[in-house]
Amino acid sequence: MKRLGPQTKKLFEVKKREEEVKDKFKKYTFIFPVDLMKKVKHKAIEEEKTVSQFLIEAIKNYLKIT
Repeated sequence: MKRLGPQTKKLFEVKKREEEVKDKFKKYTFIFPVDLMKKVKHKAIEEEKTVSQFLIEAIKNYLKIT
């Protein structure tokens, strides 16, 4: 590992982080109305988040209220 360049080391770091993230999340498939998903997607882009990040935050906020 000492002989590897900085770019190669970054690749290993990214791969390691991706593996850690996979352990913390489970993939599900949900079906939403098209118009709702368009609104969610646009709102997520406005807030500079991924759709997943936006939905996680929205669901957590909803569950705290209820």
